[in-house]
Amino acid sequence: ALEGAGFRIDHSEASLYLWCTRDEGCWETVTWLAERGIRVAPGDFYGVAGARHVRVAFTATDERVAVAVARLRTE
Repeated sequence: ALEGAGFRIDHSEASLYLWCTRDEGCWETVTWLAERGIRVAPGDFYGVAGARHVRVAFTATDERVAVAVARLRTE
């Protein structure tokens, strides 16, 4: 769903945390996702190397993840 919304996944930690980017500043991405009700961590919280990434945590129930996926697909 993230790739379908124009994101590139650059790193995955056990498929629990994804580091993704749309090659824009992390805060632009945070805002875009927040407007769709999806909360992520801005990459610059983790240092300069993350300035163009967001960290997505899949710690919600399958049902909540499905809702987020549906929000991304409406674009």
